[in-house]
Amino acid sequence: MYDIPHLQKKERDWFRRQLVNFGYIMIQKSVWVGPSPLPDDFLDYLKEIKIKDNFKTFKLAKSYTNTQKS
Repeated sequence: MYDIPHLQKKERDWFRRQLVNFGYIMIQKSVWVGPSPLPDDFLDYLKEIKIKDNFKTFKLAKSYTNTQKS
C-alpha cells in the first residue's frame, strides 16, 4: 500500500512501473499484491529518492487470486 504525494508524480509513476516489473498487480489504486518481497536494493533506492516512508508492506496469510473476469 502506498500514498506518494502528487508533488512526486514522477517517482510515483516510476514506482508503479517497477511493481509491474516485479510481477505485482493493482487491486485498488494504491494497493498492490505480488509474488514475493521487494528486493533489498530496490528498497534502498526508495530511501534515496525519499519515497520509502510513503508505503507499507504486508505479508498476506494466503496467496491472492485475481478472480475478476474481463
